[in-house]
Amino acid sequence: RGGDSNPRGAINACLISSQVHSTTLPPLRVVPGEPGTRTENQTLNEGDSIYFDFTIKSPTKEMYQVALFQVGAALPNLRINLGEQDRHTYTGVIKGVVGSNGFGNLKDGANTFRIWAYDRQGIYLGDGYKTITINVNNKIMHIVNRKIYFPDVDSANGLANAYISLTTGETFNYQTGAANAAKIDLGIYRVGGTGTNALRFYSLNASPLPFTAFNISSWSKRDTKLANPQNGQNSNFLRSYTTGAALNSYVRGRNPNLTATTANATVNQVIPFITTEGKYGLILINQLSPTGDKPFIDVSIKYEL
Repeated sequence: RGGDSNPRGAINACLISSQVHSTTLPPLRVVPGEPGTRTENQTLNEGDSIYFDFTIKSPTKEMYQVALFQVGAALPNLRINLGEQDRHTYTGVIKGVVGSNGFGNLKDGANTFRIWAYDRQGIYLGDGYKTITINVNNKIMHIVNRKIYFPDVDSANGLANAYISLTTGETFNYQTGAANAAKIDLGIYRVGGTGTNALRFYSLNASPLPFTAFNISSWSKRDTKLANPQNGQNSNFLRSYTTGAALNSYVRGRNPNLTATTANATVNQVIPFITTEGKYGLILINQLSPTGDKPFIDVSIKYEL
């Protein structure tokens, strides 16, 4: 088969040696894996320069192209066309920067790569079952699946957890909020009353407050700012905004300067924000359940460290 298929077919080309290293760390050591495999590991931070230094050989079949492929990706990160002198042995260095320059979508944690060869028809020749793993610190915090409850169904008692800290993911209600106000970034409410799904967010220092069932005048208030909901960003939230730099660039472009959103938020939208400390981030609406005894939204949060 052609293209990127046959990842465990006949091996005609074999990755003989490889190193991955940064400008701040020594070359990684080779760690023996399962029989017939070799795995190399290195830990890098966002912004570190990265070098894949490798040699690949194909004693019988001629190589016409070498590819660096991130396991799980649809396409190679890079393809290198080979000259006549490199048909059976090729040594090269692939350079980049963690968080950009072809490596902008490395996820936090382990990212595994393979380097393999193709023949003239683009058929996979092999890689010697060798993998290279980069453990990445992307300088972001990702908090998943936090439920925030609409306060209007329990405005008499104030027991619905309608307030959230974006930096810790903790939620609070009116009874617990005063003692934890220094942590609270936002509250939620809805336009139109009980049963509607007209979801909006507000900072506790909004003036006037859009939700006035509770008296929070004595609470300390963080200066969190927001932008209105953004459409079509749920996939980017998961797959593209994986580094502090990418997150910062997108959210800055949305200019979060509101103390309360003025448009309704729905599932799969994101709410850009900037914290009191100047950290940019996004709230993703995973689920909106506006009816029942305990109506709620489910959100995930990313912010730069």
